[in-house]
Amino acid sequence: MKKFDMGKYILFAGDNATEIFDYYKVDEMHGLNRADAQAEEVDKTTPKKGDQGNGVYLYGLTNYDPADKKLIAKDPYKPFLFINLGTFKRYNTTEKATGVMHETMHMAIILHNWNIKDKEEEVITFAEDEANKIIKKLDFDKKESPKKQFFKR
Repeated sequence: MKKFDMGKYILFAGDNATEIFDYYKVDEMHGLNRADAQAEEVDKTTPKKGDQGNGVYLYGLTNYDPADKKLIAKDPYKPFLFINLGTFKRYNTTEKATGVMHETMHMAIILHNWNIKDKEEEVITFAEDEANKIIKKLDFDKKESPKKQFFKR
């Protein structure tokens, strides 16, 4: 898993969803557990005895450092933004960009202490700027070639 210090937060880019649990040496964090994080897609099984399926599919995860019990979101407990590269490799450029933007919006809200009233432009601009940095850092900005036989009919 790659780790990048982005100033106010840590960016992780891993090959699967369990690597973020490994990094923090936990089996559960923020209501998610390692077993459910291994799901390839959201389990939407028919409820049986109150079971609603795991509802988990991690292409990304943004949250507080699990050791940050006071939710200060500052050194030494910077929040993290995790990108599951194993999932992202299946996405096209646009889907990758919107996935990163989704996670940077979560980060912007955390870093503004959930107080974004009257800060809409500031928060969204921060998320856009950070998304662009991450997209470039993870080489998601490379041009895609059409799939083989795309132009053949």
